This record gives sequence, structure tokens and C-alpha cells, in this order.
Amino acid sequence: MRALLILLALLVAAPAWAAPILTWDPVTTGADGQPLGAGLEVTVYKVYKCGTSAGGPCAVPDRVLIGTVTAPAVQFDLAGQPNVQAFVVTASNKAGESADSVKYKVTPPDFPKATRLQ
Repeated sequence: MRALLILLALLVAAPAWAAPILTWDPVTTGADGQPLGAGLEVTVYKVYKCGTSAGGPCAVPDRVLIGTVTAPAVQFDLAGQPNVQAFVVTASNKAGESADSVKYKVTPPDFPKATRLQ
């Protein structure tokens, strides 16, 4: 089985009151750096919310699958997630699931406090 390598690229923040979007680079090579062979292309990315153990790994049973993204898409909307969370992404193909991406902690900005309705 060929291992896949995934790297979390960036977090794009929308307006201060909107949920952030988790974005990553598409996986096109294996852990050995070679291009994925025919039939081994990534088919789905899995997004996991990490448990509460600060600084620790995002491992079973302390993580929860919160969504899947069908390739070639490479972003996930974090709407509805609690304010402070950590996430990892994995890539899957017919050979299996990759190791976790880098653990990424997301702290969305506070809702504007000085907003007045008129």
C-alpha cells in the first residue's frame, strides 16, 4: 500500500462573524515524493475534529470525523463548530487513508461587540 502525504496549507478567514474555511493543498504525490500512479488518485479527504487533550495527538478515540470532501475539492466550511478547536485532514484512495496532516488549531475571531441595530 502506498502512503499518502497531506499538508494543511492555510486557513482563510472571512468577515469577523463568519465561520472560517479550512483549506489545504491537493495531494498529488505519495510519501516517497513520487507522483501517485494511475488509479491511486485521492478520492476523498476526511476532516477530523481533535479531542480536548491540549497539544497531544489527534488520535482515536479523541477525534471525531466531522466531514468528508470529495476530491478535487480542497476546502471545508467550519460553520457550526465550537469557537476553539483543532483539526486534522487525511487523504484517502483505494489503497487506504493517509497519516494525519499537521494539527491545526482554529480560533475564530469574536463576533463584533460594538454592533448596534438601528
